[in-house]
Amino acid sequence: MVREEEDKSSEIIEHGDIFFFYRSKIDSEEVKELEDVGRFYMVTSSKHGTKKDIHRLFLLGQKQLPEIVEGKSTSKERNWALNTLTTTNPEDIHKELMPAEYTTKTRGERRIKAATPAGEGKYSIVKHVSHTQLAYILELPEIPGPTQREFEIEKEASYIISVKNPDIQVPGFAAFSAPNKKPQYPKHLKEMFGERRWINVEDPNLLNYENTQLLLIGARKKDVEEELGIDIDEEKESQRSADLFKELKIRREQVPLKPIFEGKFSRKSEIPIPGEVKKLRNDEYPGGRGGKIGGKAAATKAASAAAIAKILSGIHFPKKKAEVVAYARKNKRKLDKPEEVLETINEIPNRTYHTIVEVEKAVGKVR
Repeated sequence: MVREEEDKSSEIIEHGDIFFFYRSKIDSEEVKELEDVGRFYMVTSSKHGTKKDIHRLFLLGQKQLPEIVEGKSTSKERNWALNTLTTTNPEDIHKELMPAEYTTKTRGERRIKAATPAGEGKYSIVKHVSHTQLAYILELPEIPGPTQREFEIEKEASYIISVKNPDIQVPGFAAFSAPNKKPQYPKHLKEMFGERRWINVEDPNLLNYENTQLLLIGARKKDVEEELGIDIDEEKESQRSADLFKELKIRREQVPLKPIFEGKFSRKSEIPIPGEVKKLRNDEYPGGRGGKIGGKAAATKAASAAAIAKILSGIHFPKKKAEVVAYARKNKRKLDKPEEVLETINEIPNRTYHTIVEVEKAVGKVR
């Protein structure tokens, strides 16, 4: 139970269970560091008394939570999150996190591995003074380890949380502006935005729509409950009592458990061989579209022509695809966040390119 304390400036908007998962890149045999990670997820399971819990699957940019540096402000303290699925049936979340196979025109059969749990805890969304915050306390692993440090998962933390107005352009959110990428808010929720770019999460229903876009700003990583005047009331969990298995219906034999119980990345030999693999249609493959199957929507498809031109500046054509990829990797320091662009370039067709325009067109066709 989460209760409001004496600090009357704090109001509990929502509370429940929170989970973190990561999925390795398609060609990675095992994850040793962030470079081996394809996607990073946050799952919230909100508690609604006698009503069914609402489960949401969010994709997080930069494959990390925002960094929290006391007394210092950096660009890494801001990050986006995109709702890719909302459901009252936890089995839907389970299916999204399990292994899957799909086919691409350029690379044939592809398989994505099951997402690995990296953290479990309790969270609250709180209205505090003039803004809203997402706060959590980690229950598993009991002591965060190398895995959690790689994803900036703290033992406890809070983030200022805002929802983006889908009808207003915001720099850095261009990938979310297409009509099919906008959340379909009902009129009463849409009216809450007015002319503002961002609003507080004063109504938790704002989070329930697929393609909802969030901004998270690192706020605090110590004494979160005292600062916000709340009691998140975390519990001591074990491998037997973990909500991961009860709430999300994930079976112990399906995923590596070392990261969530010991805080360490699993070796290749410790990763379970999948017994069931979900078959995806051509329009369902990762990044193919937003909504229920979305994933790379902003992370890998936001490679703008300007970013391509910058990372490939100075290249001499003609060049084979492998040479284009190698050149981009060599020049990745020219971009603040090169990973998304590099992953997109890596998906272009395997042929010879004669101009930068041909590369840009190929990137634009990557789905």
